Amino acid sequence: MRSLPLCLAILCAGLLVSLAGCGGGTPVTSRAERRTLDETRALQLVEEVLIERGIPRNRAWSVPLASRRELDVDLRLAQSRFGIEWISPQDRADLGDAVPGPATGGNLRIVPGAGDQEILLLEHTTYEYVNEREHVQAGLAGARETEERLRRDVIDFLHYIDGQGGL
Repeated sequence: MRSLPLCLAILCAGLLVSLAGCGGGTPVTSRAERRTLDETRALQLVEEVLIERGIPRNRAWSVPLASRRELDVDLRLAQSRFGIEWISPQDRADLGDAVPGPATGGNLRIVPGAGDQEILLLEHTTYEYVNEREHVQAGLAGARETEERLRRDVIDFLHYIDGQGGL
């Protein structure tokens, strides 16, 4: 019977030594190099969703905002009043607070134009990911997961459009 407590003590000591070698209490995820999707890849993913859904798209649509600024929207859906804009770091610097930042809780941010236009804003900071396997295994989003989230957000916007009467 005395050997059981001794075995447990050895097992616990071994576990503590193993844990001590895992970074000394600093979470692996805190050292992760976070990236965001670049605009070219993001718009490619958006266009893939639109193609899959059979939605025609147009480019270079300028929408007047209530703030008396103009927003150059990346994609106009068909000839409708709906569009999708990827907010890159440069866009954010140029626009400042003329357009709102990302919505909280993963909600989509749709801004109205000065008319009846509705533009989905896809803020680059919302689509962060890490490339290192150890960080993904620790629970951070990898590139594939982030790309799928972007695709889901576009699909959700399309469902919203359907609820507004469609294109």
